[in-house]
Amino acid sequence: MNANTDEMKDDYSEDFAKQTPVRGMYFERAMRAKRLVEIDEDLLPQFADAKELNAALRSVVEASKHVKRA
Repeated sequence: MNANTDEMKDDYSEDFAKQTPVRGMYFERAMRAKRLVEIDEDLLPQFADAKELNAALRSVVEASKHVKRA
């Protein structure tokens, strides 16, 4: 290791030690950033791939345009 890496390590180690680790802490943020959503296990077999899933979702969106809302 070079001297710069050691210095940075010392600077950050104290900050990291103060944090309480949380499993999956950034999961929701990452999902939103990549526009990923979690599909329930029981629905996965209904779609061969992302193309089919997107087509089904587009159909639902199009159909919902024709439904009269109360």
